[in-house]
Amino acid sequence: MDRDVDVSIIIPTYNERENVTKLIRSIHEVMTGSRISYEVIVVDDNSPDGTAEAVKALSDQFNIKLIVRPGKLGLASAVLDGIKVAGGRFIAVMDADLQHPPEALPGMIRSLLSGCDVVVGSRYVRGGSSHGLSPMRRVVSRGADLIAKILLPRTRSIKDTMSGYFALKREVIDSVELNPRGFKILLEILVKGRYSKACEYPIEFRARAWGKSKLGASEILNYIIHVLNLAHDIIRFTIVGGLGTLVNLATVALLGYVLGLEHWVSVLIAFETSTIFNFVLHEVWTFKSRFSDGVIKRLIEFHGAVIPHFISQVVLSNTLYYRYSIERVISQLAGVVLGFILNYILSKYVVWRKRKAI
Repeated sequence: MDRDVDVSIIIPTYNERENVTKLIRSIHEVMTGSRISYEVIVVDDNSPDGTAEAVKALSDQFNIKLIVRPGKLGLASAVLDGIKVAGGRFIAVMDADLQHPPEALPGMIRSLLSGCDVVVGSRYVRGGSSHGLSPMRRVVSRGADLIAKILLPRTRSIKDTMSGYFALKREVIDSVELNPRGFKILLEILVKGRYSKACEYPIEFRARAWGKSKLGASEILNYIIHVLNLAHDIIRFTIVGGLGTLVNLATVALLGYVLGLEHWVSVLIAFETSTIFNFVLHEVWTFKSRFSDGVIKRLIEFHGAVIPHFISQVVLSNTLYYRYSIERVISQLAGVVLGFILNYILSKYVVWRKRKAI
């Protein structure tokens, strides 16, 4: 790979014609003034406003690579496509909407040269500001950051995990499998990257000059799913277990209160119903990257793994209900909770014990 530039600056675009031409000129002025060799890689999702054509018109003046994709595929995947053609020893990522100041690039690169492996352009460290965010965007940003801090321990040293402006050494992501969802690839890098030191560099987050924000309900949902995908699998296992518990309790209530079946019969049917429900969600979500054998074999093994849970649930639930006259749903809930930890251990290390071949 040709690496005759110091830094590759990746800019994902969609309908940013007015902004991206100003940004490229500003980047050139800043980088040449700092004597840092660079290339700009614009990854455009076939913008109908002529963004790609505007970038092409600048290609004779500036060191630009342009990738035009067939449709709107998302910011994070655009960054990955830009990385594939990047020739720099360092990689920087910034938005095209002029909210990320190009003036910060030299300082971020100097931080990499001084020992940092990843440098985040941060609104929340001393010298930074988030004045360009609307009050609602500020609340969303802080809330998303809090979710990341709770579920992803490796992000806790970074104050601005939601930043879309960052730079890193190429080796941080070499041979690292990145599967970002939505618009925040930084989280993926902070969790999976090969680095020793992550730093923050203060930036003034500016108000958008042209166009409108691409943040919407679907992007927020994608972010939540992305964080859960990056979190430890016990988080997903617990969520699935909670949903399975609701299915279990609803089945007991339906069969017992509505259909009038004996409690022990309701318990047996509810257990099998929730077992199948949990297995399906573990297959497609909790342990989706750990498949090793056929699905039928795993289904049989999963039933074996839940036997201790089954025994504890049936024995405790029936004991509480028949001997101590505890209300049937409460009795069932006590039985479900008792076997959770053992169920998780057996599921992870017996049923989904190997990674599938990549």
